[in-house]
Amino acid sequence: KIEISLRKRDQGLRWNSLETEEDEEKTEKKPGYPSSSRHGPRNWEAIEREAVAEDKPEGEKALNALFEQIYRDGNDDTRRAMIKSFQESGGTVLSTNWAEIGTKKTQVKPPDGMEAKKYE
Repeated sequence: KIEISLRKRDQGLRWNSLETEEDEEKTEKKPGYPSSSRHGPRNWEAIEREAVAEDKPEGEKALNALFEQIYRDGNDDTRRAMIKSFQESGGTVLSTNWAEIGTKKTQVKPPDGMEAKKYE
């Protein structure tokens, strides 16, 4: 006697037989879970999508996430240019062009209406 144990791809889906019939493949859907809620069953996939959409960063966090993505996805020259320009300018310039940044010192460019101070 040989016993084979198989794990179901979709947990909770009831198998009527080992082989699927063509009709079952087309109408296959996720199993419905029992609910004790007074308002009926909830669509947890929709709730998860909303939660993920709410997690998107805004403002300065979004800007930092963009810079992280550019740094992560960039090649070595892009990373080198970002590090050099940011360090030499005191955090006022961020460039991804190594051909431009690599040949000269990056100048400090403070925002309009502000002046740069040199810290020692």
